Amino acid sequence: MDTPNILTPPEVNPNGNRGGFWKQLGMLVLGTTVSLVLTFGSAQIIEKSQRAKDRRLTAMMVMSNIESFAQQLDTAWVQAANADTAVAWLLNIPKDSLDAMEHEDLLPIITKAKSLGTLTYDKTAENIFSNNIETWKNMGNFQFIDMVGTCFSLMHLCEERWNGFQRELDDIFSRIAAHPDQYPGKTNPSKIARDPGMRQKLLMIRNLRKWIRYEAEYLRYCNLKNMAAINITEQELREFMGKRQQEIVIDQPEPLYNEITIPRINPDSLSHY
Repeated sequence: MDTPNILTPPEVNPNGNRGGFWKQLGMLVLGTTVSLVLTFGSAQIIEKSQRAKDRRLTAMMVMSNIESFAQQLDTAWVQAANADTAVAWLLNIPKDSLDAMEHEDLLPIITKAKSLGTLTYDKTAENIFSNNIETWKNMGNFQFIDMVGTCFSLMHLCEERWNGFQRELDDIFSRIAAHPDQYPGKTNPSKIARDPGMRQKLLMIRNLRKWIRYEAEYLRYCNLKNMAAINITEQELREFMGKRQQEIVIDQPEPLYNEITIPRINPDSLSHY
């Protein structure tokens, strides 16, 4: 009878198996650790990059808002030139001659002399910046924070002072028009033009125009410092402002106020109210 050809099984080394187990476990732990490090590291890099983009966008919005307000001051300065001219003409007329002028001739001049317009300060960018102020503080860029704060304060001041002056002119005009018997002069326009308070205010318009012109230039000076603090060029800011001001074109036509109609209610159709 032939002897079966049976292979001799390899000898088992218990110490070798135990070492292999710990080696595999170590490799598994190492692989998991590396995977976690890569995952969290990538997430942190992406988050850091996104925060940098958000800060840059906020800075762009802030600086474009400052430049937009400076442009608004430029417009106010130009428009107030008409008032300045009317004031020069009006105050050059002797008070005694004002009564000789027709109501229709004098009133438009006074109206032009007191019409400066109003400034509108959009606080959206300031609110966004203020809500993220801790982010800027953590960066340690305190020069940028201080300069932007200076610009915001100056913009508030310009709005309040300019609009407040316009309200004061309107109040004098309305007060005299409401109580003409209390003021000297034959017509309401001559009464307004003769009033010492009105004349004093009108004399201040030229200096107010000079001040508003200066503040526009100072805001731009501060904005240049803002750009230098965060390494943004004037060209980049102009391109950003161009995109913000670009009109959004849609298929839907703009609604018109005159096209909105409300049917009139017939009282006779109501049984009770």
